[in-house]
Amino acid sequence: QAAATSSASLPTFAWSGSLPVPLALDTIAMTTADAWKKVPIHSTQLCEGVETNTFAREWRCKWSEDNGKKSLTQCQQVLDDIIVPQLKQVHGLTSVQRVVCGECKDFKVICKMGLDAFDDWASLNYAPEAEVVQALSQINGVSQIEAQTYSLMPVLGPGRT
Repeated sequence: QAAATSSASLPTFAWSGSLPVPLALDTIAMTTADAWKKVPIHSTQLCEGVETNTFAREWRCKWSEDNGKKSLTQCQQVLDDIIVPQLKQVHGLTSVQRVVCGECKDFKVICKMGLDAFDDWASLNYAPEAEVVQALSQINGVSQIEAQTYSLMPVLGPGRT
């Protein structure tokens, strides 16, 4: 059932089964205000039959097994201390994902956003990219630091246009 409210002074409720559950008004406002983060609404055709609705910027490097994988631990610290705090409020960001491959020693961070906001972020040089590259380059055991932009399009599941 839909949310019900009779006046601004009464609490707002959502229905869970047959019981109403109070919702904070700021939760409802946040959901509406954050709607742009969920699913990109615009898409572009890269060529005939190939469309995309998101672009991603990937920062990647190789880590080593030395010193109990200390370089991998420090790469994670770069993610936690630099990337996450600075990207939390970037307009249009839909996700940040981390990929770690134990076999080929890859550490990758993928920042995904809709087409609407990607050019704006690119004009800011993908901030905090320079700081990320600098931090990774200071870690002993890290090599092959690279950045790449690509399109990323769900084939099945949420986000498909």
